Amino acid sequence: MQVLRYAPVHQQFASAFSRSLREAVFAGASELNLQTNPLAIPIKAWKVILGFTLFRMFLAAVLPLTPQEAYYWSWSRDLALSYFDHPPLASYSIWLTTSVFGQSIFGIKIAAVLWFLGLNILWAKLIQEMFGNPDQTFWTLLALNASIVFELYGFVITPDTPLIFAWTATFYALWKLIQSDNPKWWFVAGFFMGLAWLGKYSGIMLVPSVFLFILVSKHQRKWLFTPYPYIGALIATLVFSPVLIWNAQHEWISFAFQGARRTAGMGSWKLRFVGELFGSQLFILTPYLFVLVFSMLNRYGRKIFSDMEDKILLLVSSGLVTSVFFIAVSFRSLVKMNWLAPAYWSFIILGIYFLFQTPQRLRRMKIGIYSSLAFLGLGISVVAVPDVPLGEGNTWSGWKMAASEVAAIRDSLKLQGDDSFIFSTNYKASSLLKFYLPDHPRTYAQDIIGRKALQFDIWTKTESLAGKTGILVVDDRREYRFKRKRIEPYFTDVIKVKTIKIENFGQIVRKIDIYLCTGYQGAG
Repeated sequence: MQVLRYAPVHQQFASAFSRSLREAVFAGASELNLQTNPLAIPIKAWKVILGFTLFRMFLAAVLPLTPQEAYYWSWSRDLALSYFDHPPLASYSIWLTTSVFGQSIFGIKIAAVLWFLGLNILWAKLIQEMFGNPDQTFWTLLALNASIVFELYGFVITPDTPLIFAWTATFYALWKLIQSDNPKWWFVAGFFMGLAWLGKYSGIMLVPSVFLFILVSKHQRKWLFTPYPYIGALIATLVFSPVLIWNAQHEWISFAFQGARRTAGMGSWKLRFVGELFGSQLFILTPYLFVLVFSMLNRYGRKIFSDMEDKILLLVSSGLVTSVFFIAVSFRSLVKMNWLAPAYWSFIILGIYFLFQTPQRLRRMKIGIYSSLAFLGLGISVVAVPDVPLGEGNTWSGWKMAASEVAAIRDSLKLQGDDSFIFSTNYKASSLLKFYLPDHPRTYAQDIIGRKALQFDIWTKTESLAGKTGILVVDDRREYRFKRKRIEPYFTDVIKVKTIKIENFGQIVRKIDIYLCTGYQGAG
C-alpha cells in the first residue's frame, strides 16, 4: 500500500508531536498554575485532546480514502476562488497538508485531524470557562469525541470539518463578548462566521442562530442598536468574498444549483423522511448521545424565551435553529445525516452540564459515555477491516487495483500510438481513479456523455478528445449506474476488457468493469 511507505515518518511525527505537546501542556500548567486557575484547560482534558488526536492520526495513516475526499482532493490540484457545489476551504486545507505530507492518503486526512485538534481546544476552553469544573470539562470532551459524527469528521476531510470548527469559534467569540463586553469580539465572531461560510454554504444558518441569541438575551440586545454586529457581518462577507467573486464570474451557478436542487427535493408530506432522519442521527450520535441531545433540545428549546443565563442561552441558540429547521424540512424532503452536525456539540455540552447538576445521575452518565465509546470503537473497527463486505456502504474498495489495471491498459495503448483518456460514469469514481493513478492525470466523469458532472463541468478540456479511445471504469454500486445504451451513442465501439472482483469473507465486495470505448464522437 502507498501508505506504508510513509509509516515511519508518521510514527516519528506522532512521537515528536506527542512529546512536544506534552511538554507544552506541562510547561503551561506550571506557568498558569492549573490547579488554582479555573479558566485554564485542565490536565485531564488535555489528555483527552492528545489521546484522540493521536488516535485520529493513526486512523489517517491506515484507513482508506473515501470518494468524497478524493473529489475534494481533486479540487486542491486546481486551486480556484471557489467550486461548483461547495466553497473552497476544505480543499485549501488539503492543498496545504499535501504540500507538507505529500500526495498521500495521510496527507489528505491530516487536514481533518488538525482542524479537530483546534476544535477540541476550543471546546475545552469554552466548557472550562463557562462552568469552571475540571471533571465536567473532562466528561464533556469525552462525550463529544465519543460521537461518531464528530470522530468521523476528525479523520475524514469534507466541508463539514472546517464548518464545525468555525461554527464553534463564532460562538466562542460571542462567549468572550459576554464576559468582556468588549465590542472587538464582534469582529472576531464576524471573521469566523465568514470562515464557516467559506467552509460550507449551510454556515449561513449561523446568521439566524446568532440573531436569536442577541434578540432574546436581555443583556446582549443592546448590541442591535450599535454598529458592531453589522461591522462583524461585513467582515464575514469580506472573508466569504472569494466565493462571491467566483460565482459572479460563473453566472451564480453554485447558488442556483444549491437552491434549485434543495427546492426540487421538496415534495409532499412523507413521514418516511422523518424516520430516516432520526434513524441516521441515532447512528451518528450513538444511542446514548442521541437521547441526551434530543432531550436537551426539548428541555431547553421550549424555554428559549424564558429568563436563561446568557451562557445557557448561547449554547441553546447555537443548535436550536439548525435542528428545528432541518427536522421541519425532513417532513417533506430527504435530509442528509450530516446536515445537523453543527447543532449537536452545544446540546452535548448542555446535556453533561444538566447531568452534573444532579450528582445521582453521574454514574449512569459515565456508563452512557462508555457505551458510546464502545459503539464508536465497533464502527471504526468494522471500517478498518480491509475490503469489508458492507454492500452499498463500502464505497472505497477496489479502486487502487482498478487504477493499476487502467494504467497498464493506458500504457499499452500508448505503445500502439493511441493517446487515450480515462473516464467513469460518476464524478466520485473519476476522482478516486485520478488519485490512485501514478501520475494523477486528468480524468473525466459523466460529462463525457453529456450528463451533468458538478465540478467536472467547470474544468475545461484543454485538448480535443474527438476520435480518441476512452477507458471507461464503472463499478456495481447503484450510485454509479452503468447503462451501456447511454455510452454507445458517443463511441464507435464499446468493448469490455476486464472485470475486477474484490472478495472477502466469501463474498464479492466490489465488482469493477473496464471498457475500451473507441472513436469518441464528442458530447456536443
